[in-house]
Amino acid sequence: MKHRMVVRLLGLCLVWGLVAAAYGQGMYWEAKRSGGMMGDKAETDKMYYMPGMFRMEVGGEVGVVIIRLDKQMMYNMDTKEKTYSEMTFAELEKMSKKAGAKMDEAMSKMQKQLEGMPEEQRKMVEQMMKSKMPEKGQKSQPMNVAKTGEKQTISGYACTKYVVKEGDRDLISVWATKDVKGFDSMRKDMEGFQKRMAAMDPRGAQGLATAMNTIDGFPIQTDMPGGMKQVVTKVERRSTRDDAFEVPAGYKKVNPPMMPEEKEAPETE
Repeated sequence: MKHRMVVRLLGLCLVWGLVAAAYGQGMYWEAKRSGGMMGDKAETDKMYYMPGMFRMEVGGEVGVVIIRLDKQMMYNMDTKEKTYSEMTFAELEKMSKKAGAKMDEAMSKMQKQLEGMPEEQRKMVEQMMKSKMPEKGQKSQPMNVAKTGEKQTISGYACTKYVVKEGDRDLISVWATKDVKGFDSMRKDMEGFQKRMAAMDPRGAQGLATAMNTIDGFPIQTDMPGGMKQVVTKVERRSTRDDAFEVPAGYKKVNPPMMPEEKEAPETE
């Protein structure tokens, strides 16, 4: 579960960079992911962009994520099982609100269980809970970005280090470059997308997208919580065919993982 959360966070960072740096007819890049729970293992993620559309292929996974900004739609495909699910951005936001309500309920139950613990043990557990998850109605720590004076050449690009902070705690380190052109022209699209993503988050990371948006440049290296690292190794202009951003014919539509109450739909034509 923790690994999947880190991958989702990584996906958000990749999407941020994708929209921010897109220019010309389209864009393609590869990023090497390693460290953390992966240990010495490394995977290569691939991203494809065309105006209003992008596709993410996570290395080592059979899943492909397609986001259509033009349709306000997200598709998740299983290339091994030949299945897919789809959700509108509005449905994702609704699902996130439900997840937040369930989280509040779980926290309330846990608080009641803590009442029977010895005071010292209870305080220790409560402190640990607060560090992992804010209580209902509790404001999350503000997120901000600090530009450091550190510079380094990574994958052939001159980069400057930025640190995303949650309160006083360092959360993510980003080495960004201004050598990948097109950032400024796509900033408006990036900000609009980030606002939608932030609205989908039921808890304390709402400010992450906003904070990332203040980083001046394309992220070449991102150091994630838990020791995971993502390094962009290749960036190029590339036009990708429109059908790469569509569900292939013959794939069977299934329910999204968190929406089992809906009936499955027939295969695509």
